[in-house]
Amino acid sequence: MISLASVRTKSRIAKRFYRIEVAVVIPDYLTFIRFQDRKIIPFFFFIVFILLGFYWKNAGYTFTARDAGFISGILVIVLFTFIYELKAYWAYKCVVKNIDFSCFAGKQAGRKELLLTHPAITSLLFGLVFWAAATVCFLFTSPVYALACLGAISPLFLYFVFRFIRASYIKQVGSASVEQVRYKHLYRYVASYLLLSVCLNMLTVSPLKYHADFSLQEGFFSAPLMVAMLVLCAIVLVMNLLFVRLSRRYIFLGRLFLNEIDFYFSPSLPGRVLLEMPLWLRMVLLLVVEVVWILLVSMLLSLPAWPVVFEMYFLLCLLPCLAYSYLHIYRLWHGDFLMACDMYFRWGEINKQMSFW
Repeated sequence: MISLASVRTKSRIAKRFYRIEVAVVIPDYLTFIRFQDRKIIPFFFFIVFILLGFYWKNAGYTFTARDAGFISGILVIVLFTFIYELKAYWAYKCVVKNIDFSCFAGKQAGRKELLLTHPAITSLLFGLVFWAAATVCFLFTSPVYALACLGAISPLFLYFVFRFIRASYIKQVGSASVEQVRYKHLYRYVASYLLLSVCLNMLTVSPLKYHADFSLQEGFFSAPLMVAMLVLCAIVLVMNLLFVRLSRRYIFLGRLFLNEIDFYFSPSLPGRVLLEMPLWLRMVLLLVVEVVWILLVSMLLSLPAWPVVFEMYFLLCLLPCLAYSYLHIYRLWHGDFLMACDMYFRWGEINKQMSFW
């Protein structure tokens, strides 16, 4: 005969071993951004210190009021690059719902907020404000104190603008879906990014025209000038490739959710034969092409009918490196896009299973 005590004991054992509890812990928005800010703020300081450091070195370790416009332009491009992809990232976060956005319930962005948070308008306003602040620093303090002040406030200034834009874009995600594809091909996407990189490079290296190694007084077909230009192009190439190492799969996934791109965004990979070569072989080929190209450009510009400024000469010499950068970036982002497509289909299957259960 089975006692009541044994039944209760077995019941407790069954509940212990066969009861299924699903505990999903989703962080709220404020908790998540506190975690994110611990990474964003040091990254802003790193980027600003690298770019200002290069500009300071190229300017001969000095700053004047004339440099305020160039520094503001550099920071404008940095800010635009960050916030241009931001809405797509938060679209991905809102769709997969791995963050609790209940604090934004019922909140919508007004017309003025939509206008002011456009990436181009926000970046230009930021540039004007920073140019005024930098000019005041240069006029009323010594170059050393001005540099220290700009190095300290510019990353924080970037962060506060980023923080405001971040909250605004989350409110805009709900109504951000478009009916027509915004970006039809990856090659245009890469070309736009590369154009911004070229503008940033031009602003950073522009002070070198006053340096003795880059003097055009002896003509373009000068051995010291061509060697210096070869080294400069190599440094610019390395820096450009380092800054594209961050994955964009979540950005592309967010743009898929927003219908800004489709599955024909990147149907094929150009330059496959070159990109399949070992890295050392690609670098050797690029070095040979770059040397021959600089010799050819310098020879042509030595003709008396070609008055060219330093910035144009640098841009012409950089063309082989830009072509390689284009293929390299395209390969990386093509892989990120394929991964984003895979994640998109997986998320669709997950949604079907959740709705079934």
